[in-house]
Amino acid sequence: MRFCNKCGHENKTGAKFCIHCGYSFNNHEVDAASEINKLAPNGNQATEATQPARLDVSSFQNASDTITAKLGLEKVEGFTIGEFFAEVFKKHDSIEVEKFLSVGTPDTTPAINVDMSIMPKPWIFFRAMVGSLATFIIFLISWHLFNNVKVVPALIVVGSFAVPFAVLILFFELNTPRNISIFKIVQLVIVGGAISIIFSLMLFQVTPLVGVFGASAAGIIEEYGKLVALITFLGTLGVRKYKYRLNALLLGAAVGTGFAAFESAGYALEAGMFQSADEMISVIQLRGLLSPFAHIAWTAIAASAFWLARPKFSDSIDTIFSFEFLKLFALPVGLHFVWNFPFDGLFMMKYWILGFIAWVVIISLVQSGLKEVGHIARNNQ
Repeated sequence: MRFCNKCGHENKTGAKFCIHCGYSFNNHEVDAASEINKLAPNGNQATEATQPARLDVSSFQNASDTITAKLGLEKVEGFTIGEFFAEVFKKHDSIEVEKFLSVGTPDTTPAINVDMSIMPKPWIFFRAMVGSLATFIIFLISWHLFNNVKVVPALIVVGSFAVPFAVLILFFELNTPRNISIFKIVQLVIVGGAISIIFSLMLFQVTPLVGVFGASAAGIIEEYGKLVALITFLGTLGVRKYKYRLNALLLGAAVGTGFAAFESAGYALEAGMFQSADEMISVIQLRGLLSPFAHIAWTAIAASAFWLARPKFSDSIDTIFSFEFLKLFALPVGLHFVWNFPFDGLFMMKYWILGFIAWVVIISLVQSGLKEVGHIARNNQ
């Protein structure tokens, strides 16, 4: 079985080119459209009816290319949702999960190799999401059956962490170097999340931004709060140990997960105390639904901005005030800023658009990180 050297997509058909990005296995670009025609049924040329998927996604691809071009990032190539999540519904046993998660220690960190440059097909995150949501539903049913206030803390904690933790597992699966342990991630979720909350609250108090921008001021304050928490925590982790771009995405997502879950728990408690139990549950559900597109994604991008700029400067202070850092860091700040505008649009369209932008950037950064790992692996051979 062969894989495309450009996008990592598996060549299942034996074709001479990668059907996803048009890269020839003879190391040159080919006319993908002409090759697709050759693969059409009965040897006839492909018509619009035989390739609707390519036409349907063209607008999304154009939007993706525009986003990455504006930010100076690599274009997303060869990526499809179906291929990315191909392993989600396949059978996997618990031993596979245990082996996959038992990495990142001095004895369980694998050596860098070229296979780590291939786009992963994550699936453990889905099991984590199903399990945590099932637990939330059990507590929710218990609340409706017994109306016992002792169930409320469980509802808040499980509901606030369910989806964010599953998304964090997704980032863990994308970290192909396998050099960060679950222990470090949990530590960063708790400590990093707490530090970022406290630092953000301090900034809300000492800056006039809320008076100027209203709720949208959180886009500036909280993104810096989370970044400072990550940089502070890296002092204890050892930044040189986690040098890969994929590490930045995972560590940033960990801080974002802690912040998102703690903040959701606070909003849920506030709704339960001052409004109603039904409102509390609605807050938990809505914030859980939107969490993959918010703090977790934003902080992953912010951490990537720091990682990309840091080698060019002598210290962290110079880095976070540099143009190299700010040109990408401005994206999560801007997304968060608009997210807090007092309008949602039809069917909450604002959030889906902002989420699309964030994840286009994340996939671009993942692909860039995979290429970095591949380059290092080939140099080490």
